[in-house]
Amino acid sequence: MSDLRVRFGFILAFALFPILLFSFYMAYSTGKMTYIAVSVLAWIFAYFAIWMTTDKLVFSHLRSIKSASDRFSTGDLTTRVGLMTDAPSRIQDLGLAFDNMAENISDREMRLLDNLQEKETLLREIHHRVKNNLQIIISLLNMQERKLKDPKSLEAIHETRSRINAISLVHRGLYEGNDLRVIDMPVFLSRLVNELQVGLLAKDQNVTVKVDIHPVQLEPDTAIPVALFIVEALTNAMKHGVKSGGVVDIKLEKSNNHMTVSVADDGPGSHKNAVKGTGSKLMAGFARQLSGSLAEENTPTGYRVMLTFQKTDVSA
Repeated sequence: MSDLRVRFGFILAFALFPILLFSFYMAYSTGKMTYIAVSVLAWIFAYFAIWMTTDKLVFSHLRSIKSASDRFSTGDLTTRVGLMTDAPSRIQDLGLAFDNMAENISDREMRLLDNLQEKETLLREIHHRVKNNLQIIISLLNMQERKLKDPKSLEAIHETRSRINAISLVHRGLYEGNDLRVIDMPVFLSRLVNELQVGLLAKDQNVTVKVDIHPVQLEPDTAIPVALFIVEALTNAMKHGVKSGGVVDIKLEKSNNHMTVSVADDGPGSHKNAVKGTGSKLMAGFARQLSGSLAEENTPTGYRVMLTFQKTDVSA
């Protein structure tokens, strides 16, 4: 500064303006502060002009790409950036790369959905055919029944038919339901009990069957043993508990992570020394299959058998 003062005879005032932060500056010097103020205003104008131009050419396109990626990530597979003719070539390449990636992902998702729908259709058809095959077996049993006269043989046919029909209804519930992984138990068991009442001639014996089913869905591997348990318990109640008329209560209850199926009647109850028949043995087998427990008890109003097991959550 001293050299400049000796050479020019006055003190010079300098103004430094950053063009690129911390790397490139513009210097302006004059002897009047008014010129410095004008220079500062010119710099401010230039700064905003550069900012607006950068925003239009760069940032606005980057925001468009980000907005498209956000919509795509939330499931809108039709989102595309599109052509950006006024964008720099690098940003155009970025937008084109995003569109190509989105197109590939969308095509793959469509193929996966098509394959999933095809497999679901085939699985429904399998359940439908299994149900039809079981119905054929039931028809064969009906034909055989008409040739039999022995009461014990007829009773065995009836019980076998009820068990096969219960399995058939499970497959029917699968192919008619919205989710092939689970059975809607209130609908399924109501249908099963109605058919059992007809097969066991409940009205003719003046027996009323009440059903109270908790709204729950079970996997087929769980629903089938539950259904067969109800078949055996209701059959036993009709044969021994309320054979002269009465009321049978069927309940499916959920408590925390456990399910309890109970069949109770208002009959005379069970004797301690009573011989366990095939139905009782099958119910114990269903309890073991579900890793559950079987309990039988005489109640003040009759007799009750209960099956308790842990409910398995269906994976999403």
